[in-house]
This record gives sequence, structure tokens and C-alpha cells, in this order.
Amino acid sequence: MINDYLHAMVNHYLIEQSFTTPIGTVKCGLNSTRPKIEITGRNSYENGTSIVYNTWSHNIELITFKQRLPLYNGETVTDCEGWIWRITKAIDDEETLQLQCLLNGYPTGVELGGDPGENLDSISASNNNWTLHIGSEDGETLESRASKDDWMPHRLIDSLGFSKSFTNVHFNGLITNVPVLIVGERIHFHYLTAYDKAKRDTVNTWLAVDEYKRNLENWIGIW
Repeated sequence: MINDYLHAMVNHYLIEQSFTTPIGTVKCGLNSTRPKIEITGRNSYENGTSIVYNTWSHNIELITFKQRLPLYNGETVTDCEGWIWRITKAIDDEETLQLQCLLNGYPTGVELGGDPGENLDSISASNNNWTLHIGSEDGETLESRASKDDWMPHRLIDSLGFSKSFTNVHFNGLITNVPVLIVGERIHFHYLTAYDKAKRDTVNTWLAVDEYKRNLENWIGIW
């Protein structure tokens, strides 16, 4: 009921980026309870680019990038995409944010469902020809970052852990209810997706979406 209420209230879809695949389009975006949005800057990194936005009471940098390939086990994927949301509370005014990364427009016959792992919240989508994953950090990983105040405020640590997270797994993707921040606080969420030809002897697309914040930052060149 709480998530249904939030979805009803957070009804201004302010930002959307899309990634087209053979089994649907992955859409990563931001909803807000307030309609204000403006672009205030753009950045280029070694392996990524970003757009900087101001919303009603937040500053947001959305970084788009390709994951490092080949993967650490030497495998690769057909294609992949990643998004990092770096959100800072700018002014003391009420605004609720919600992030989402969902697979839309998938054809008949695609099987969807949760596919989590250690440190990972994830869904899979597959048919006879293709396999796709969407993934993000799970509650225990967010809890670990909160313990270090690593782009996750320490005061939120009791809201995170095993079976506790700001991100909810849906049949076709992930939705994150951004917690209420205090002015000056910063928070990081990321979403990764990858697809490849369907194969029985590999979990390469699953591995491609299972990555730590620090490793992504090192790859992109965020300091």
C-alpha cells in the first residue's frame, strides 16, 4: 500500500533515458512530487558523460556509461548500459523523488522475474533468443555504504540491511524510493543492464550488472 501511495503521489516524470534491446526498451528515469526541472551543466568523464539537473529542492547528476568489457572472468555481452544517480539535497523544501529502471515493450513470450544474488537486486528477461538483466545494489550493500557515509547518509543505516532497502524489485525492473534527505546530504544509486544471445553455459549478463559503486567510479573516472 505504501509503494502504491508513493507511485500515485510522485507523478511528475522529469527525466528519462532509454536503452533499446532486442527484447524491449530499458527506461531509466526520475519522478518527483514537484514539476520543476532544469539542466544546469554537462560533464565528460574518461568512460562516461553526465547531465546535471536542478529540481525543486535537489541537485542531480545523471551519469550514463558503458560497463567495462570484457568482464572480470573474460566473458563479454552483446551490449550494456549503466546509469548513476548522484543526488544532493540543495534547499530545505519538500520534494519526494522516485527512481526507476524498467523493461518496457517486451514481446510476447519473454519470461521475467527476480534474479538476485549476493550484494545484488536484479531481474532477468529472456526468450529463446536473448537474455537480459537489470541490476542494482541490494540493501546489505547500501547498509555497508551507510556505515562509511559513502554517498549514503549514516543516519539511514537502520533502514537498510537484509530484506530492507530503498529499492523494490518488480517483475520488469527496479524502483527506488529516494529517502528524505537533509540539506547537504548526498546519495548515490546506480542501475546496470546488459543483454546477450541466450546461452545455457554462462551467466554473463548477470555478472555484468553485479558491480560495486567504487569499481564503477574508478572505471568511469569519477574522483
